[in-house]
Amino acid sequence: MLKINEITNIIKELSFDVKDYWVTSGASLVIHGVKESTRDIDLGCTTKLTEELIEKGYKYKYEEDNTRTLYFNEYIELFENWFVDEIEMINGIPVASLKSIIKQKQKLGREKDFRDIKMIKEFINNRKL
Repeated sequence: MLKINEITNIIKELSFDVKDYWVTSGASLVIHGVKESTRDIDLGCTTKLTEELIEKGYKYKYEEDNTRTLYFNEYIELFENWFVDEIEMINGIPVASLKSIIKQKQKLGREKDFRDIKMIKEFINNRKL
C-alpha cells in the first residue's frame, strides 16, 4: 500500500508537465489526507500526454467513450481526459478537488465508491469543526 510520501515521490519522478495530468481517485484521497494509503495511483491526463506516452511505446486500451487508458508501470494508470471540475495544487502536484472526486465516484457508482464518498463527506465535516 502506498502512503503519501511514496505517492509524492513517484509522481515527482515522472516529470510530467503539471498542465497535462492530475492525481485522482484513491491517491488523491491520500494526498488530501482523507485516507492513509492506496493500492495504486490513478492519473487523469490530457490527450497531448496520452499521445506522447503512446509514441514512447506505453500500452493502452480504448474505453467505451473512445478515451484511452494507459498502463505506465506497476503503480500508475493514466486515464485520458478523465474529467474533473477543479484541480488544486498540493505540494506542487495537481490533484483533483474533493468535490470533483465525489462527482467521479458518484458517476462510477460502485460500492467502494459510495464508501469513499461517505469518508470524504465525513472528512470535510470534521475539518469544518
